[in-house]
Amino acid sequence: MAPPVAPVDRMRLARLLQGLSDALVRVERVVLMLLVLGIAGFVLTNVTFRAFRVTLAWADEMAILCMTLAAFVGASLMLRARSDPAVLLLHEVAGPWLLRVLRGIVSALAAGFGMLLFWMCWRWFDLPALVAVGFDVGEFEMATFNFIYSEVTPVMRLPTHWFFLIMPWFALTISVHALTNLAEDLGLITRRAPDRGVAGGEG
Repeated sequence: MAPPVAPVDRMRLARLLQGLSDALVRVERVVLMLLVLGIAGFVLTNVTFRAFRVTLAWADEMAILCMTLAAFVGASLMLRARSDPAVLLLHEVAGPWLLRVLRGIVSALAAGFGMLLFWMCWRWFDLPALVAVGFDVGEFEMATFNFIYSEVTPVMRLPTHWFFLIMPWFALTISVHALTNLAEDLGLITRRAPDRGVAGGEG
C-alpha cells in the first residue's frame, strides 16, 4: 500500500499545478488575440471585396474556423478566471462556507469533464490504431471505420483533423485550470485575484 501524500508534498504539487496553469494562460492569451485578429482580418477582407461584387468564400470559412477555435480558447481562460457563466441565485443567500463548498464542487466537476473529454478525444483520434497501420489512412479507416483523418473543410479542402486538435487541447487546459481552482478552493495554495487581463470580474 502506497504511503499517503504528505501535506508539504500536496502543497508543492499544487504550486507546480498553479505554475503550469499560469503558463497555459499566457499561451492562451496570445493565441486568443491572434485568433480574434484573424476573425477581424478575414471579415474585413471579405467585406471590402464584396463592395466590388467579389465574394471570397475562403475568407468566410477561415473567419468561421478562427471564431470556433477562439470560443474554446476563451472558454478555457474564463474557467481559470472564474468568470464563466454561473447561476448566482444560491450564491446570494449562501454563507461563505457553503460558497466555498459550491466552488469546490464546480471545480471538481469541471476537472472531471476535462479528463473525460480528453479520454474521448484519445478514442476519437485513435493514435495507437493509426501507428499500427503505419499511418496509412486508408487502412486505418477500413480497420476502425473512423474517417477523421480524411475529412476536409468544404471550401479550401483543408484537413479538418488539424482544427479538431483544439478539442484535446481544450480538454487539457480546462483540466489543469479546474484542478488549480480546486486546489485554491481546498486551501492548498493561495487563491489569486481575478486577472483583469483575462476577464473583468469573478463569476
